[in-house]
Amino acid sequence: MGDNRYDNEDRKVFVGGLAQEATQEDLEEYFGKYGGLERVQLKMDSQTGRSRGFAFIVFQDVAGMEAALADEHEIKGKRTTVKKADVKPGKIYVGRLPSDGITDDEIKNYFAGHGTVTEFIRPIDKMKDNEPKNFAFISFEKEAVSKKLIQMGTVDINGHEIIIKEVNPNPRDGGAGRGGGRGGFGGGYGGGQQYGGGGYGGYEQGGYGAGAWDGGSAGYGGYGGGQGYDAYGAQGGGGYGGGGYGGGRGGGGRGRGGGRY
Repeated sequence: MGDNRYDNEDRKVFVGGLAQEATQEDLEEYFGKYGGLERVQLKMDSQTGRSRGFAFIVFQDVAGMEAALADEHEIKGKRTTVKKADVKPGKIYVGRLPSDGITDDEIKNYFAGHGTVTEFIRPIDKMKDNEPKNFAFISFEKEAVSKKLIQMGTVDINGHEIIIKEVNPNPRDGGAGRGGGRGGFGGGYGGGQQYGGGGYGGYEQGGYGAGAWDGGSAGYGGYGGGQGYDAYGAQGGGGYGGGGYGGGRGGGGRGRGGGRY
């Protein structure tokens, strides 16, 4: 089953448009018929204690999830939407890169061996004839990959110990950038406004809202384009993820979704 803290994105579904009467126990009983359940979370309003009309279900295996997705659903007399949950992307800081001995392609290829890389950005020093700096930012399709690498702390590439850290935007860096960045895997060369305004390749990637799983009021936004379920399960505006994942400034368009990560 893998590491349950992270390796559940391929087995997670979003359940929207739930009747107010539907309880956590109702969901466990209903979806349990499709296969073993690892986790069921009905989202509740912290102020009123009432259901917000949507939930997340993690199955123990992919077969259970696929069986649920293949069916139509009515829970407590109300037609309910069941979709595969969006996969949250991840990003890491890679530091202590040597000035020679490792090429950018070797760095990208190494990390691509851990998971799908969506963006590679290595800043350049304009004061040193555009020499690459000793750090880079790498984005992955799945947060699970970045979390595991962060846990590792260091990796060895061509005999060089490379450090890995979590990416956290600095709130004090809020203006024009600090030089461009080298792109890759869809990034291209970054422009000027990178570090503060949008982060290297997009610190402020939207879509997946704060606390979509474990609390917080942002979450998924509506489900479907314009007529989906909003964060409270009511039909209304907003697409699933509230605009999707942005690419950030310098990496290909600033995202319009809700929340930072």
